[in-house]
Order: sequence, then C-alpha cells, then structure tokens
Amino acid sequence: MTILKLKLDQDQLVEDFFDSSHLIGIASTARDYQLCWQINRHLHTNFRVNNSLEITLSKKSRSYHFPVFDFHEATNAVIHYCYNNHCQAEFLLPELKQIHFLWMIKGDYYQLEDAKKIVEELRKVPQVQLVSLLDIREIKNKMNLIF
Repeated sequence: MTILKLKLDQDQLVEDFFDSSHLIGIASTARDYQLCWQINRHLHTNFRVNNSLEITLSKKSRSYHFPVFDFHEATNAVIHYCYNNHCQAEFLLPELKQIHFLWMIKGDYYQLEDAKKIVEELRKVPQVQLVSLLDIREIKNKMNLIF
C-alpha cells in the first residue's frame, strides 16, 4: 500500500493570500470593538466581528485567540479585515509589538494611493494614536495573518 503525502507550498500560499493587498498598522489603546466602532463612524465602513475568522495561536501549551473584524464593500470586490495584534502578553506579529491593530485591504480595486488616503482618514479618528502603511514583504510572521 502506498502512502500519498501532500506538501503545502507555504510560499505560494502566502503570495496568493497577499496578492493585491495593502496592510495598515494602527496604534491605539482602545479595545478592538471600540476602535472598529470609531472607524465605522468616521470612515463610513461596516466592520463587524467574524468569529469564524478568529486566529488561534498556541504557545507554551496555551492558546491565544486573536479576533478578526471584516467588512465587504458592496460596490466592488474588496474585503477589509481588522486584526487585533495582541492577546494578553502575546502578539500575532511579534515583530510589530508597537502596532495594536492591522487593517488589511484585499482586492484589485484599491491602489497604493487609495490606501494612503485611508491612512490619512484614520489619523482623524480620535482613538488612533499612530497609523502607517506597512510593507507586507518585510513582515516575518505573515503566515499568522492567514486564516
């Protein structure tokens, strides 16, 4: 009897997942639901928690749960995700400990200039302390963002 083993090409998975994506880092002391509510109010989005997308990481025999909020634009094929980057003392992306939330824009409709406009609008949200556009290629643990 032969055993068939499938090998997952992680590099291709990462490339496909982040194709046509932009990532924004947000520093805020607000809770995730408070920040999303503020963003919804000021940027006219509709972020809602999506429990089926929650990311669970296991470290040192403990599980850490990172909620993900999403928002689908009705007029085009763009999906927005807002990740919570910290849970207790652990981080979804440990190399970005100063970033509390990550906003990912997935879809061909948004270009770099559109993402920069969102960054400028986020700076006007009262509970946002710092916001910047991140280079996905420079993130080491980007596999943690894939759900």
